[in-house]
Amino acid sequence: MPKFRKKEGKKKQASKNQDSRLLKYAFISGILIVILFVLSIILNILFADNTSALQTMSIVQNVLMIIFTFYFFLGFIILGRRYSRLLKITSILIIVLVIGYYFLMLFSAGVFGENLMLKLDEKVKLIGFNSATEFFDYISANQTESQQYTEFILQEIIPLILPILLIFFAYLLIAFVLFILFGVGLIKMGRDVEYARIAGILEIVGICTMILFVGIFVWLVAYAYMLIILYKESKKK
Repeated sequence: MPKFRKKEGKKKQASKNQDSRLLKYAFISGILIVILFVLSIILNILFADNTSALQTMSIVQNVLMIIFTFYFFLGFIILGRRYSRLLKITSILIIVLVIGYYFLMLFSAGVFGENLMLKLDEKVKLIGFNSATEFFDYISANQTESQQYTEFILQEIIPLILPILLIFFAYLLIAFVLFILFGVGLIKMGRDVEYARIAGILEIVGICTMILFVGIFVWLVAYAYMLIILYKESKKK
């Protein structure tokens, strides 16, 4: 019996050590997500005129974001397993949603990128423009005169763009609901995890006010608290 208990104790300790390592990876991944985001903005500005470089950077960024996002939310799956079932479920769904989005960015360039622009170019050439970019620039600069193209936009342009818009808004709606529930899951950990309640409240407020500029800053503060939570929990033995 004592040997059996020792084995069980060792297994539990090994499991705790593994969870601590994964929580540490989640914390590091959260930091790397921020660094990658800032770096991508800088590189996009520096290489704004180099389309080839931007495409390569976009692929690298998407692959890295898939890896970092997985490990970041894996940390909250572990915390959810300990303290909040809702947090565990929403974290899994968020991983699926976010990774699905980045895979879409990686493999759908033909549908939503070059092929779409070629189709738009073909349409606008029929009414005397050289490219879709030239057409959109024209209607943006000449609001009054562009009214004559209303029927053309409704019949020819909107049907091409509509599928992308629908996918985009569907992702936004699903993400909105999931991150609200994620915030609730954080709040439910409040009694057991320091700062979880604050992070959860800020998460919900930030997501609900994201349409306003201030919502971005509120969410960033929530994100900082989430990093603190992951770090502190990774130190627990």
